Amino acid sequence: MTARKRPKALVLDDEPPFEKLFTLMMAMLDWDCEVVTCREKALARLKTARFDVLITDYHIPQGNGLHFICCLRREGIALPAIVMSDDAQALRLTQKDLLNIPAVLLKPFTASELRAALAKISWA
Repeated sequence: MTARKRPKALVLDDEPPFEKLFTLMMAMLDWDCEVVTCREKALARLKTARFDVLITDYHIPQGNGLHFICCLRREGIALPAIVMSDDAQALRLTQKDLLNIPAVLLKPFTASELRAALAKISWA
């Protein structure tokens, strides 16, 4: 019997306390995740490993998460993305349909809110 492969998320966030909590939440939801702290590391990992979703903070070093997603789309990386932020206004303005963003998360969020966001990813 072959073990089911857990889905994997690449998480872009530069707040160290967040990493441990987020990794724990993802494990509770039966997901693997890898956390990186800058755009360059995220891009390098996206080019060398397979992920099922990108989860990025809206506020990241050298710009914002939406700009990073736009850059990925220009490079042909269509991976679904979830944007998280403590800024509700920024999330309201997110052009989800244009950028293949199935969900947004307002920080702080719960594991059940994260589960609901992950459930919106198209596995096709």
